[in-house]
Amino acid sequence: MTSIEKSTIRTEACFSKDRLHRYILRKEWDKNKKKAMIVMINPSYADELLMDYTTMYVINNLLKLGFGVVEIANIFSRIDIKINVKDSIEEFNDKENDRHILKAAAKADYIIIAWGKAGEKNKKIQERQKKVLELLKEYNDRLYIIQDKLGRGGYHPLAPHIRFNWKLKKIDIKD
Repeated sequence: MTSIEKSTIRTEACFSKDRLHRYILRKEWDKNKKKAMIVMINPSYADELLMDYTTMYVINNLLKLGFGVVEIANIFSRIDIKINVKDSIEEFNDKENDRHILKAAAKADYIIIAWGKAGEKNKKIQERQKKVLELLKEYNDRLYIIQDKLGRGGYHPLAPHIRFNWKLKKIDIKD
């Protein structure tokens, strides 16, 4: 005997008119379950139809954790950028991005900070991370990071040892 199971993932992607910036990538498979917002560094080519590995790992892990919706945001909105210390940070982010970050945060049950180690050696990335954390301060009670099974945290979804098994750890933004 066979069983056919069906599912639909509804996807919305919010871009700038010139499609150089992606603000939000929303995936919904069960609107009655918890909603997550995940904040990473910069968007890839993923859109309403194309998937990338990061989006796949995000959906797979959130599904296992009982979520039904994710809104993927990034501290920089420019698609497929390489951040160079010599460049102006304004080139990588436009004014619309913060508005979309706040809008997604207001709807999320969990806000997952998942930019990994990207800002460890780059002051411009660190400055932007600090600004985004300041934006999210009013949602402090909903902030989490991805943790591995040993309790270490602060990972990006592509980190090899957490790709298939996330734990979420509550964090607190200090003043």
